Amino acid sequence: MKTTSTPSQHQRTQRRMRAVMQLLSASMLGIMLLLNTTPLLAYAQTETDVTELGVVKLANALEAGKITSVEAVQEYLDRIKTYDTKIGDKPGLGSIITINQHALEEAAELDKERASGHLRGPLHGIPVLVKDNINTSDMPTSQGNQSLAAYQPKQDATAVKRLKDAGAIVLGKTNMAEFAMFWDTDSSVKGRTYNPYDLTKNINGSSGGTGAAIAASLAAIGLGTESCGSITDVASFTNLVGFRPTVGLGSMAGVDYNPLGDAIGPLALSVEDAAMLLDVLAGTDPQDPSTSAADSHKSDSYLSSLKSSTLKGARIGYVIAPFGGYDYSPGPESDNILDAAENAISELEAQGATVVQIPLNRSWWNRYAPQDASFWATTGHENYFVRTEATWPKGLAELTEPKDAINFGDIVAGSPNMEKTAVEWVMADDKQPRDEAGFAAAVNARHNFAQGVDELFASYNLDALAYPTVAAPPAKVHENPADLLDSEQFGTHCGWANFTGRPVVSVPAGFADNFPVGLSMLGSQFGDAKLLGFAYNLEQAAPHRKTPELTPSLLHTAGDPADSSGTNISPESDEASNETTSSISPSAVALTIIAAAFITLIILIIRRRKK
Repeated sequence: MKTTSTPSQHQRTQRRMRAVMQLLSASMLGIMLLLNTTPLLAYAQTETDVTELGVVKLANALEAGKITSVEAVQEYLDRIKTYDTKIGDKPGLGSIITINQHALEEAAELDKERASGHLRGPLHGIPVLVKDNINTSDMPTSQGNQSLAAYQPKQDATAVKRLKDAGAIVLGKTNMAEFAMFWDTDSSVKGRTYNPYDLTKNINGSSGGTGAAIAASLAAIGLGTESCGSITDVASFTNLVGFRPTVGLGSMAGVDYNPLGDAIGPLALSVEDAAMLLDVLAGTDPQDPSTSAADSHKSDSYLSSLKSSTLKGARIGYVIAPFGGYDYSPGPESDNILDAAENAISELEAQGATVVQIPLNRSWWNRYAPQDASFWATTGHENYFVRTEATWPKGLAELTEPKDAINFGDIVAGSPNMEKTAVEWVMADDKQPRDEAGFAAAVNARHNFAQGVDELFASYNLDALAYPTVAAPPAKVHENPADLLDSEQFGTHCGWANFTGRPVVSVPAGFADNFPVGLSMLGSQFGDAKLLGFAYNLEQAAPHRKTPELTPSLLHTAGDPADSSGTNISPESDEASNETTSSISPSAVALTIIAAAFITLIILIIRRRKK
């Protein structure tokens, strides 16, 4: 005979207590969200550490419910506060110019969408950073220049729109060399960006802000732009994967760029992360005619294709001389760098690739090296100001003639903090010829070099060309990297991609004298998927990514993050900076104390009734 049991008084009391606790917890969460004090709960609810997490792993953690976007954003904001302004008694990284004031609100909305079963795309709820020459409609785009600190575009660049459409949260804008013109990152709007691996060494440029921020896990991934080495050279100096895609694979609309061959690309913690971002960025854009063939060439999924990639049977050429460096004889300061690069080359061979040493003599360089391709097409800068719908500080355009448009004269006059070298480069660029014949000469020079590289690939039957990303040690922070440009010891190979438009990837290859070293591989036009596959196989076989000792995890670190007063929310408001990046407000603390007291009171009442 079956019997029906009834709940005991003890069981009923326990149920009441659980119900009360759940109700109180939900009420507290709702109140704190209204007061924007979610950070108070973030660390209590998650054990997922964003340090070194990156895009793919963070996306998986979000999908598994191990972390929310609000929690991830707050962890990144805390890392920014701790490491970007001051690290103990040392300078902070100085990597971020502007922080998105609405990042936590956007994260909360994206969390709600995820909870309801709706995902915008593969980057849903993932915080990213964007170089400050890429237009954002909700944050200024200064290009690192003091006079443009409040230059506010009205539309997002196509790349930013694609990020947002895929669900990304643009957490902020990163520091850069002014107008992306230098192999250093020191701007009049922000100051110097420091390398998290060694604060005394150059971080390179011009995308140094993005490099420093991602190396220090201040966001999951970041966007840079590259003319010559601005992504890959920075990646080499910051132990990151840097990928510059084929020119024309992704849109440059909404970016001030050199029309002869710039590209947007990721600085990432892994090849997988770079591939995931390329899946979002690649594609034809009517606003950028150079992308007309992108849809017909892009991969169905750069990320998925990594799993089936292999180095077996690949033929890879190897050169050590810096770009244009015939008769190159590396000095002893480069020995450890070349050793690290050659160890990576040996790993390529161990994975089944055939590596071919490529001798490039003086006659080859004399035949193909671009003589006129240093024409940087200032019209690119001026056309940007003409075609960009934006607002800017009153009176800026009136500083010099003509009075109705922004030009470099206005910019220099409005930027008293610009360094002498920056002024000289900007004004020299301003004086470049703008006639059609000069532009055509530059295009022809690039075409000639690209043809030479095509012939080089064909004659050796190459799938890729490998080289040390930067074959010389970094300059010290107070040296002028521009002084090295006339020296082969400068060490950069960036011209291989810059003058051909081919894709290039830099992968961590180890350390030399405790400083990161990268190995680059140059691929074929629109062979981006194959090139990323080579990089992925090298990375998996010989991983060299290490967290900077200066920027460790905060998740289990006692104490509050450092003061945030040096990180600007907008170029005009320090007050806004402190407000947005503050983790726990006094009102949140008071609310928590009251709620805790209330919970205690309820528990006591229930226990009393039980007796």
